[in-house]
Amino acid sequence: MEKHIEEQPTAKNINSYFYLLGAVFGGLTGVLAQEGFLGAVIGAVVGLVFAGVFVGALLNGREHDR
Repeated sequence: MEKHIEEQPTAKNINSYFYLLGAVFGGLTGVLAQEGFLGAVIGAVVGLVFAGVFVGALLNGREHDR
């Protein structure tokens, strides 16, 4: 009987996409709400926080689904 070596699938880390989307759309929302650069910065920070909560709470331990 031959020994079969199964290749381990390379796991893609897509968490950075969630952070990027949170920052971009948070910044867009902030600039539309405040109509200024400071609103964009604050919105991007809030978007990053929400992305962190999403990744940490909802995607924690679900590597097989991605």
